[in-house]
Amino acid sequence: MYINALELQNYEKDIYFGVRLLEEMNDGQPHKKGDLAKALTLDIRSVQRLLEELGRSYLRFTEADLPLFEKNGNSYQLLIANQTMEQNQFLVDLIRHSLAYRLLDLLIAGNVRTIKELSEKLFRSESTIRRKLKEIRKELTPLQLTIERGEVRFQAPEAVIRMYLSVYYWRLFRGKDWPFAPLQHELVEKVSQAIQRFFQVDLNPIKEQRLEYLVAAHLLREVQHYLLEQAASQTVLKNDPLFNDFSRQLKAAMPPYFQKQEPLGNLFLNLLTREEYYHEPTITKKIHRLLAKAPFSVIDEVDAMYQVLEKKINDRSTWKKFQALQAENYLISGHLYHRLFPMIHFNINGKAFWTMVTQQQPKLVAFVAEILSDQGGSESILFGRYLSVLRRLPELTVQPVLRIFLQTDLPEFEELILKEDVRRFLANDFQVVFAETLENSDLCLTTSLLYDNDEVPTLAITQELRMADYFALLRLVQGFGGKSF
Repeated sequence: MYINALELQNYEKDIYFGVRLLEEMNDGQPHKKGDLAKALTLDIRSVQRLLEELGRSYLRFTEADLPLFEKNGNSYQLLIANQTMEQNQFLVDLIRHSLAYRLLDLLIAGNVRTIKELSEKLFRSESTIRRKLKEIRKELTPLQLTIERGEVRFQAPEAVIRMYLSVYYWRLFRGKDWPFAPLQHELVEKVSQAIQRFFQVDLNPIKEQRLEYLVAAHLLREVQHYLLEQAASQTVLKNDPLFNDFSRQLKAAMPPYFQKQEPLGNLFLNLLTREEYYHEPTITKKIHRLLAKAPFSVIDEVDAMYQVLEKKINDRSTWKKFQALQAENYLISGHLYHRLFPMIHFNINGKAFWTMVTQQQPKLVAFVAEILSDQGGSESILFGRYLSVLRRLPELTVQPVLRIFLQTDLPEFEELILKEDVRRFLANDFQVVFAETLENSDLCLTTSLLYDNDEVPTLAITQELRMADYFALLRLVQGFGGKSF
């Protein structure tokens, strides 16, 4: 599915466990309720309730008498296993019908303000509404959701709300749904195209959808008459040539209610938190000049961080490798995001992309957390960015040793080429050592299966390594601490 259960952990309990259950059963094999309960750390009664609720939800989704599971004795088999599109559409339907989503949807629309009104709209008791708001408060921390005398409000600055809503909806739907009614997608698409023309970029379809979510969040809040607070950055933008060009060009695509400097300036700065708009050299230089000024001072901040890094790395050769990575714009855009939204601690992909590396590289994680101690450490949005850059330096990572026993009937020179290909393919994740004996190895590569050893995974190769062989190799090494493929 387009989103994994981990990313829904703080969203709604039933959705989280429902997706966990579907993930567990996606192999299409029969599963006993006891085994599912153990995998999900639930009791059997809870698993039974999940199976029944998901089954009812699927009947609602399909509007037909189609079962989601096939029951055979005490075992259940998922009938839409490996049907990615069907699963994605079903997940969207589950989220849209969840109480958490409907609550937030009403609050964002601004049509209801009180616990009593939410209770009447959703046909739930006031105690249930309060309990659900309490459950999702952690997920909505940047919005500073408060309940005072029965009234529910977002206390965060409007600029934060606009960015967070675009992130929140993207994490839930990833472009699989349009959660910005009553905005017409055609209008937002027109604005998106104008933005790409200005920055001289041609985004891929996924990034284009992500841009449309960002634009839509801004337009939706503006049409609902939520006003941006006065910010010192607006004074700087007023005299900035790049922003003035942006404003002139975008006004032709924008609706009448989105013509003022404040909303255009806020959207402009949000765009600069994404590296993809730094591609055209002339525009990039102008962005750097803007971000060097107060109140941004991002360029000085990045320069100061580089000085700290150079001192901590304390090796001329390694520092040159860092500079050669050309990650400057990636880090500059990240520092701007942190400057504008220090309370938003995750990016559009949550923390899913850093889960494995944080487990595999504790020393690198501690190193990055230490250099970012003044910017929030491991809770900062910058943590993922610096981690993704610094993990490319072998000198700063500890690579697990993978011992491979290679036995073939190939000429020695061809064996040497094979070894070099395998080392190169696994270089980012393992220190590959070719073992002398099968007993001292973690896996075996061979052109002829001569050994019967269940303890050592074996890959048979019959010709020059092809993509299918590399995929098979990846499956074999998953158990040795490599990244999750």
